Amino acid sequence: MPSPQLEPEQPLRLREQPFAAEATPATPFARLGRPEPDALPEVREGQVCAPCKGDLNWLKVAVAQIDERSGRVYLRGVD
Repeated sequence: MPSPQLEPEQPLRLREQPFAAEATPATPFARLGRPEPDALPEVREGQVCAPCKGDLNWLKVAVAQIDERSGRVYLRGVD
């Protein structure tokens, strides 16, 4: 069961197509050897908290399916 503090404000929405390529990715997941979530199709995404309490201004989550049984969760936050 998800923590009530990390429940999405609204249900995660499905983004079917990748975003257009950016010159500089907003989140450098590539340096970790992972594809950028914005460059992937079929990603469920949404905002988890806005504004978050404390020093964090917002936190977004993206879930990309890897195969039939697993997915990769991306978190992007700004303080």
